[in-house]
Amino acid sequence: MSDNVVRDLYTILFSKEEESFRNTLKRTCYILINNWSSSRKYECIQQLIETISEAPGQQSTFSRMLGLLRTWLANFVNSADYQELQVLTENYTPSGKKSWHHRYSSFLLVPQYLNLNNPREQRELTRNLANKLKQKFRFELVMYSIHETNDCKRKYKNPTTLGNDAIAIIKKIVSKNIDFSYKNYARIFLKETENISYHRFKESLYRYLTFGIQNTLILNILQRDLLRKFEGMYESRDRDSLDFDLLLRTCRQTIEFFTTEDSKSPSQLFIALAAQDNPLTIAIILLKIILICKYVRAHLDICIAKLILYYENFSEQECQWFINFLEVFNIVFAIYTENIQYDLVKVEDCTQGNVPVDMKDYRIFPQLKSANLRSVDLSSIDLRGQDLSSADLREANLSSSDLSQAKLSLAKLNFANLNGVLLKKAELFAATLQNALLKGASLNEANLRRAELQKANLTGANLSDAILTLAKLEGANLSFARLNRTDLARVILNNANLSHADLSHADLSHADLSHADLSHANLSHANLSNANLSHANLSNANLSHGNLNSTLLNKANCQNAILRHAILDESEISHANLSHADLSYASVVNTNMSHSNFSNGFLRHVRLHKTNLSYAKLNGTNLFKAKFNYGACVKNAQFMDNAGLSERQRGILEKQEVILE
Repeated sequence: MSDNVVRDLYTILFSKEEESFRNTLKRTCYILINNWSSSRKYECIQQLIETISEAPGQQSTFSRMLGLLRTWLANFVNSADYQELQVLTENYTPSGKKSWHHRYSSFLLVPQYLNLNNPREQRELTRNLANKLKQKFRFELVMYSIHETNDCKRKYKNPTTLGNDAIAIIKKIVSKNIDFSYKNYARIFLKETENISYHRFKESLYRYLTFGIQNTLILNILQRDLLRKFEGMYESRDRDSLDFDLLLRTCRQTIEFFTTEDSKSPSQLFIALAAQDNPLTIAIILLKIILICKYVRAHLDICIAKLILYYENFSEQECQWFINFLEVFNIVFAIYTENIQYDLVKVEDCTQGNVPVDMKDYRIFPQLKSANLRSVDLSSIDLRGQDLSSADLREANLSSSDLSQAKLSLAKLNFANLNGVLLKKAELFAATLQNALLKGASLNEANLRRAELQKANLTGANLSDAILTLAKLEGANLSFARLNRTDLARVILNNANLSHADLSHADLSHADLSHADLSHANLSHANLSNANLSHANLSNANLSHGNLNSTLLNKANCQNAILRHAILDESEISHANLSHADLSYASVVNTNMSHSNFSNGFLRHVRLHKTNLSYAKLNGTNLFKAKFNYGACVKNAQFMDNAGLSERQRGILEKQEVILE
């Protein structure tokens, strides 16, 4: 512990500011948890909580300050602040025997991030974790639904505690859309209640909430209790026109009617409806409220959290009916209020006349389009053909998953783990993949046009026959990647690592490869016309039969490169290092090679028409049948110890200002 920390701690102890100590300790805990969570050091989080809980119980001390410190720690451990820490950190503990209410931490965390008196670090951490838990449940529900109703060999974990009844409940919920859409009904209700009196609005609200309920006992309960509550609610405003503030307050209080009215115990209406053993009815009523006023969703989650806190001391067996309600509630809101569309499709038409609908004849087809799946663990999952367009998959773990032919256009995959993922023929148009991990990924024939892959790690990835036109790959690692026949026209690859990559027959026309590392890369038959390779490292690269027409190679390192039969017409290759490079049979017409180094290289059978070789170094270069006539400029070029230079070509060179000895 640093001297400054000890000094500040003693200052707090001497001033007896216990509240200051508690706030400092609380904020420090959340800062540490946030950092450890980001680096996945979950064991440190658990150790922190255990250390705090054990500290007050240590042996007695004669130090008055140390005794005071332990008293304050004991008070903290017995406070609501410490209970909030436990709720949070329980999500980072290893799986094992946990309390039943741990499954519903996404609700218990809501009061923490909505409380403005809590430290900013606590509010940010709990909000992110609550959203992550909800996203995880929604995704697991989708995958379970797909594979359970489509007879897939691979079975996915059921994210609910409803067992085999989960699919039947999902079908029942989704089937209600066949007759009438709750979202559409909510829009109609809001349209019809515009500019009416508050008294009439409450009457309409009762009909809206009870529409579709066929259970007579439940209708009687609602007519007896809910109507009475509506009549007395903001009665002084009955003649006023409905405005947004009144709508918001009405929806908040209606939620409380169906959950908890005293913020501690379940309401009479909740108990009465729960006694009918029909949790779906309560969940649908709460859904209807959210669909007409989405701004009360946080208040609903707080009310659910208060119900969980009320029942948390009951055993799982004693409150099984309440747990069933929570499970059904989660399913309803996952289906209707998020960016996932569930469809119920009949397998085959086997009904005749007025035969009742058999749900066994139907299958569930969820689509994940625009889903929020940030930081979710989706590793080793079959997502073939899934529509994940515009989905938020930032920091998600998709390693070893199968996303072949999946739709990921406009998806956010920044910092995502896609190592070993299968993305063959996937649509990734304009997807963002900055800093993504794609080591060993299969992206062959994928569409990555305009994708953003800055600093992505694609080491050993397969991108053969893929489309990356106009993609951004600045600083990306593509070493050992397969990019043969890949469309990389106008792609930005400056500062990228393409060492040992296979780019044979690839289209790199107009690409920006400045400062890129292409050492040992295979670029044979590649189209590099109009590309920018200035300052690039092409040492030991194979560019044979490549099209480098009008290409910028100034100050490039092409040492030991193979450029046999390459087209280098009208290119800019000044101040480049081509020592030991092989340019045999290359076409070099109207090209600027001034100040470049061709020492000990091969320029056999090369036509150097109108080529500028002024101040170039060709010492020890093999010039067998090389031709310097037709306007080649060799002023102050060095031609010493050359092999294969014919007497006729030597005579032509002697007439110019060259260095031959």
